[in-house]
Amino acid sequence: MQHSAEIFSQSAILFGTALVAAMAFRMLKAPSILGFLCTGILVGPSLLGVVDKEEVEAFAELGLVLLLFVIGLELSPASFARAGRGIVVMTLVQLAAVMAVVFVFSTAVLGLGFIASAIVGVSISLSSTAIVLKTLSDRGEIQTSVGLISTGNLLLQDVYVVVLMLMMPFFTKSPGNSVMQSVFEAGAGLLIMIGVVALLRVLLPRILNLLGRHGGPEFTTLFAVFMAFGGAAFAGAFGWPMPLGSCIAGLLLARADVRHQLVAEITPFRDVFNALFFISLGMLVDLSFVAEHGVVLLLIIGTILLFKSVVTSVAVVAGGWPLRIGIQAGFGLCTVSEFGYVLVREAEGAGLVDETLPRMLIPVIVGTMMIGAILLPLAGVASRALVGLFGWGDSEDGEEEAEGGAQRVVVVGYGVNGKSLGCVLKATRIPCVVVEMNRSLAQQAVGDDIDVVIGDGTRMRILEEAGLASCRALVVAVNDKIATRRIVTQARVLRSDIPIIVRTAFIEELEPLLACGATTVIPADFEVSIKLFAQVLTELRVPDNVIQAQIVAARAGGYGVLRGVPAAQSESLQELLEVFRMTATQTFYISERSQAVDKTIAALDLRARSGVSIIAVVREGKPTTNPPADHILRMGDVLVMVGSHSELDAAQNCLGEAVDEDSSSAE
Repeated sequence: MQHSAEIFSQSAILFGTALVAAMAFRMLKAPSILGFLCTGILVGPSLLGVVDKEEVEAFAELGLVLLLFVIGLELSPASFARAGRGIVVMTLVQLAAVMAVVFVFSTAVLGLGFIASAIVGVSISLSSTAIVLKTLSDRGEIQTSVGLISTGNLLLQDVYVVVLMLMMPFFTKSPGNSVMQSVFEAGAGLLIMIGVVALLRVLLPRILNLLGRHGGPEFTTLFAVFMAFGGAAFAGAFGWPMPLGSCIAGLLLARADVRHQLVAEITPFRDVFNALFFISLGMLVDLSFVAEHGVVLLLIIGTILLFKSVVTSVAVVAGGWPLRIGIQAGFGLCTVSEFGYVLVREAEGAGLVDETLPRMLIPVIVGTMMIGAILLPLAGVASRALVGLFGWGDSEDGEEEAEGGAQRVVVVGYGVNGKSLGCVLKATRIPCVVVEMNRSLAQQAVGDDIDVVIGDGTRMRILEEAGLASCRALVVAVNDKIATRRIVTQARVLRSDIPIIVRTAFIEELEPLLACGATTVIPADFEVSIKLFAQVLTELRVPDNVIQAQIVAARAGGYGVLRGVPAAQSESLQELLEVFRMTATQTFYISERSQAVDKTIAALDLRARSGVSIIAVVREGKPTTNPPADHILRMGDVLVMVGSHSELDAAQNCLGEAVDEDSSSAE
């Protein structure tokens, strides 16, 4: 009981301090991750000693499990398809160059052994996924060229780490066993893991379908957390790194069509445990070691940041991008990854390295993270300044925004209205993506060859996954009025510049939705009324422009006329309608029996006979404006006439069918 109370009190102090530190750094326009790292250093065993070392490692393990689970979820086949050949080349050049140089330095200068040098080389070559993606997301730069290069590079690095962790048990000798016995045990464990993974690939779609039919969001959340911790527990039981097990669980779920919703549901947990991990990483810094070797550590940190920036810039240029993009990506990817700590800790636990290496490497990792988190927001300005200062090329080389995303329309809901809109957008070659939570409706959208994100549109993560940060417009067509308000509010927070068009079945929702940030709200009942009176006026042969004016008047001021706006507020609309009533435009098709066939405009004398003026003649799609008096009218011509309504009626009589003279005389 006393131990439990101690854990709760330590957790309260830890998270409370993290909250204050993160808020302070955010107010200074600095990344909140800096606050978490500083919190860990402050309350860790080396300074205030609020948390014991054993409990620090437990906190770090918990954070790592969930961190790698989400990374596994994000390693979808589509992510690999987006990586492209250039990013693969860039990543291979970067990793190989950094690992080779660090390996030689570790063996020749630091005197480390082969395995220890290899682990240090791999650890230093990796960049921090959490810091880079968090900063890019906060700045809305995921869809930029630098954002896509960075995310593709980090994606491939994560795959590389997973492979390394899978191979690590083969280099570990178990106590009391020979090398061959240890390799045999590792191979047997790998075969068991492969078998379980193969079985889960078959069962998971059925389990997810069952949850989708009978469960709700809370079931999805529970299942995601179960998979994360279940995968970790399974891996730990067979002697594999527990974070690896949670990552494999995420990889399995990455193939599911509901993976976006799973990420959205677990994001609040991930953010909390990410904070916990970085706090724990800060607590693991040995300040006595830092004080003793401070100058050397600063030199190592500075050298790593500079060296990785240069190597990454060269690698990006080798991949085919402009130098400015390369320098900007170099600034962003110069940090050392949290996976560096994972690899060193697992290597220490496996007996591959002694405890001195983590003691030295953790301050280096934390130092590069802290400085890199400050450098990343400055990357764009610094890259343009360097390119311009040294004349290395045009500072505006390269496209800043990714192609395609900025032209798409995001449609939330694939009911009758969403489906109709999606088909029209597809027919007009305007790219769109549908957000739909109902699995059957989502499958219909897939069948219509429309991109789909399966998930709850009220979650910001789902809207971001659909491309809201760079889209052209957002259309909300769901029946839940509370959900509609949340979607509009969140979308307007993320994007203040895009049109948000909302269809609602509830008239009373018009004003609240406009207040939430909707650009246009379309109440279903009012639109039915407009369609009804427009059709009636059409049947009564009221001119099209008058009907259109009535529609504009009905929709003006948020359907003010239909909602009973006082007369004083609609005087200008009445004046506009009066103008339309006085003057109108109409077209007339000249058939083979029309009185106008083969006559000149002068001979037809339409102005004298009806008061109407012919302002254009369209023949075979080509208009002739202000036609001369000797212009001969032919069958198939379309006349564009202007006049009052009564004058236009008289002109139609003049242009009607010609009277058969033989029939007339016979009568």
